[in-house]
Amino acid sequence: MNERRLSRPPLTWLRRRYLFAIYLVLGSLSIVVATTVFTFRVSQSVERQAYLTTSLLAANASRLFKAESLEGLQPLLEIINQNEVPFILTDNAGRPHLWNEAVIGVPLPDYKILLSENMSNPSNPLVLEILSLAAAYDQQQEPFAVIDPTGRRVGTVHYGRSALSQRLRIMPYLELAVMALFFLVILWALQNKKDAQQKALFAGMAKETAHQLGTPLTSIMGWVALLEDRLGKKDDVVSELNRDVDRLSMVSARFSQIGSHPKLEDTDLNGVADETIEYFRRRLPHLGGRVQLRREGTVTNPVLFNRDLLGWVLENLIKNGVDALIDGKGTITVRLEDESGGGVRLYVSDTGRGIPPREGNKIFEPGFTTKKRGWGMGLALVKRIVTQYHGGRIRVESTSPHGTTFLVTLPAPAAPAAAAI
Repeated sequence: MNERRLSRPPLTWLRRRYLFAIYLVLGSLSIVVATTVFTFRVSQSVERQAYLTTSLLAANASRLFKAESLEGLQPLLEIINQNEVPFILTDNAGRPHLWNEAVIGVPLPDYKILLSENMSNPSNPLVLEILSLAAAYDQQQEPFAVIDPTGRRVGTVHYGRSALSQRLRIMPYLELAVMALFFLVILWALQNKKDAQQKALFAGMAKETAHQLGTPLTSIMGWVALLEDRLGKKDDVVSELNRDVDRLSMVSARFSQIGSHPKLEDTDLNGVADETIEYFRRRLPHLGGRVQLRREGTVTNPVLFNRDLLGWVLENLIKNGVDALIDGKGTITVRLEDESGGGVRLYVSDTGRGIPPREGNKIFEPGFTTKKRGWGMGLALVKRIVTQYHGGRIRVESTSPHGTTFLVTLPAPAAPAAAAI
């Protein structure tokens, strides 16, 4: 019951976030599909109008083959030049007779030059260019036959797609790109909002925890001072109590740094690992010696970190490993390695039950927990400390029913900026 009660609020929030993302995706896809279908229909309508216009031109083009000049056909030429559909009129020998130069962009020479061109070996550059365009148009659209009043074929109309039709064809892709950009901006805004909410949540909880620890910690320090007067500072119980009081003070200091900008000034990562492992070793006897702590490797590459916060990361990972052990028995191994390109790697391995595949992507989310007690904030805080405060990375290196290994990577210190001259 406790697990369900504690896990329900964050899971409900996550479900709402995922449902909103699904609605957003489906809504965006619906808009894209609707606009694409509409644009394609408009494009088909435009191409249909181009077909009808060219068909009408082909029906009246036989007059052009009988003319010895184009002077008497000026009204028809003006209409042709206003037509946005590019076309080329050729006779049965393939000789070009007419085209709408305003659309095609090739000037129309004197009609006699076209009539005198030898089509078995054309040499006029304009004719060669027009013939090349006609061949390209035939690959896009089926050409029209020009029939004279007697029913005899006298030529062919080659036509391509209008500029409007070409623009309409690329419109769906432009709409898709704009929608994708819009969708990415929304996701970016939602992610930033979520990060800001999580940051405020972490900071608020941490500050409140530090505040709540302050009063009892001060009282405990007073009681320890009384014990020192009665038993002496060298008494084992007093000595351990003092260590725990110092530890609590450090925990309070850690919480107070969440939400601020902690200083990265320490370099002794080996010392932090040794201190953390020794702290756990002194407190593991209550487990009956069933948990073994191992320390492997050393690092020499320089890294900068906050000692309190990185110690907290290591403690959380070790405690997480202890909780994962089957029947509370197994081994926890902390290993340090230098990276070849600078920076260091910190491995924390356990011989526990492993992480189920369905939970692998959730363990760093705030509020996720498999324990009957707990808020599920430990690994979320670990990730925030490593990634946001230290510029590093954390991930599950490996997991199986025989154990799990976490990998923390810390970068090399940034080179100091060159002084301005």
